[in-house]
Amino acid sequence: MGKIYGYIRILAKKQDVENQIVTLREMQVRDRDIFIDSFRDEQENESDSKCLQYEKLLKKLRDKDLLYIQSLDMLGDGYAEIGRQWRMLTKEKKADVVVLDMPQLDTRRGRGQFGTLVGDVVLAMLEYASDAEWVARKQKQSAGIERAKSRGVQFGRPERPWTENFDKAYQMWKRKEIKGEEAAELCNISRALFYKRAGKVREMEERGLYSG
Repeated sequence: MGKIYGYIRILAKKQDVENQIVTLREMQVRDRDIFIDSFRDEQENESDSKCLQYEKLLKKLRDKDLLYIQSLDMLGDGYAEIGRQWRMLTKEKKADVVVLDMPQLDTRRGRGQFGTLVGDVVLAMLEYASDAEWVARKQKQSAGIERAKSRGVQFGRPERPWTENFDKAYQMWKRKEIKGEEAAELCNISRALFYKRAGKVREMEERGLYSG
């Protein structure tokens, strides 16, 4: 076995870093090999600040090193990010990982007989959970959009308002007195938008809903 490391990520003021350090010491992790990132400041969050100590840890990790973490969420927010970091640690760095609040998540278990079985199972679980989380989020988003549309909420870029010149330009274009490009210039809109609106008007005319 290689060197033994510990990593702590503090996200809330109520989290007690000292207890975690004591636990890591009991796991024979030396103080100099314990890396701590703290985001206790309410004005600071991970989207604004990098996990600098975690990055230093990654540079030190080598094949057969052992890393202790208190829980899986030490590796990131959400299953996708946790899965990426787990792959980095166990596949790219080839280090062992022990999750202290879930003792069964110890990649050393069964290594001799089954290789990286535990690590692979955890990775598969995280990837599945990430996919399920993404699907659930998209379904929830779609449902929210449909509810909003039913209330009349408009999505996407608003169209430019129809100008007073449109009816005149449309009739002239319809009688082939001017081309589409000229009609668009009269309305101060793009040719594509003019054709789009002209198509809507023509459809309304056919249904008797537009008199010009």
